[in-house]
Amino acid sequence: MAITKESVGMAVETIKDFFKDLLRPNMELADLKQITFPRFQELIKKYEKKGYDYGGGKFYVKYVDEKHFRLEFEMYFRDEQERWHKIANESELRDISLLEDSLIKTMTTLKVAEFAIEAEPSEKVEKNPAQVEKNPDQLEPPLEISLDKEEVKDK
Repeated sequence: MAITKESVGMAVETIKDFFKDLLRPNMELADLKQITFPRFQELIKKYEKKGYDYGGGKFYVKYVDEKHFRLEFEMYFRDEQERWHKIANESELRDISLLEDSLIKTMTTLKVAEFAIEAEPSEKVEKNPAQVEKNPDQLEPPLEISLDKEEVKDK
């Protein structure tokens, strides 16, 4: 999916205070994902209820300097007129001491950790009629085919 700022109909919405008060001391990347990803799922559901299709997104943990890091995300939704909309936010600079020591060392080297934001599987799974499980009482009676005669009988 190639989406650029020049995309026709692109609108950008910033989700205010998305990251506010999420962090606690000694956090690891897994902790950051565990705290933020349920919020991303809520956003996806919110916009899907409005008729938008989720197109994908990314979550970033960015090293800023020896004292700070920042959390960011961007998500893309397509409306009924096929226009793309970007939902995004970034946290204020956060004190790097909130991160676990080994993560601080990793982030000093990596500078950014990036994670895809995937939508949860839809609860509205449409079943192919051939795949629908039937109650045994609703099944058609088996057919008996005689090899001697060219006739089909119900059992």
